[in-house]
Amino acid sequence: MATNHSEKAYRHIRRKLLDGSVPPGSRLSYGTIGKEIGVSATPVREAVGQLASEGFIDLVPQLGAVVRELTREEAIELYELREALESYAAAHAADRITGRLLAELRENLEKSLALVNQVKAAGQETADAEVANQFHGLDLAFHMTIIEASKNRRMLKVVGDSHILTRIFQADRHSFNLSILESTQSEHEAIAAAIESRDSEQSYEAMKNHIKNSLDLTLNEGENESTDRWWAE
Repeated sequence: MATNHSEKAYRHIRRKLLDGSVPPGSRLSYGTIGKEIGVSATPVREAVGQLASEGFIDLVPQLGAVVRELTREEAIELYELREALESYAAAHAADRITGRLLAELRENLEKSLALVNQVKAAGQETADAEVANQFHGLDLAFHMTIIEASKNRRMLKVVGDSHILTRIFQADRHSFNLSILESTQSEHEAIAAAIESRDSEQSYEAMKNHIKNSLDLTLNEGENESTDRWWAE
């Protein structure tokens, strides 16, 4: 983008989309966003235009900028893309990962396990919003570390955007109940173990299984919403 202010606005809105503070269907006020970061409405408008071109936002006549909503078909397409790319990346990560990135994976798993244990210790069936957001952040970091380890720079952008899209569109915003946290933790540990053992085939299969399970969970959650489905028909 042309100016530092528009880049600042772009990063700010992108973060808001990712953390769920502007959910699907929300209208974005250029003036309000500009006040939040101390810029005028013009760079915000430029940033919104960029986000619209990336598929995060719809520019609707009479309404303005609206955060897009996911269709069932789009959810399936996003996860199919992730399955193809991330399984491939995991296989290559097993051959190419460095000691530094292996250490990052181990640290990531330690932190996510601590969150799982925190929910258990509190006797909760579902993680509160703060823990859920922390867990989601670690989940995203885990996947992006593996992409980085594959040493395919172009894939970083494509996969990064697909994760953000699923997050924005609520494809990953299922309820973070304890069983989901535990299954995600277990699947991540299986992926990391395969990569650490330098087993390309098992790394591929472990990642493929993980993403397939995530898609199944997403579709089941959508179908269980009888009155306010998160996807648009």
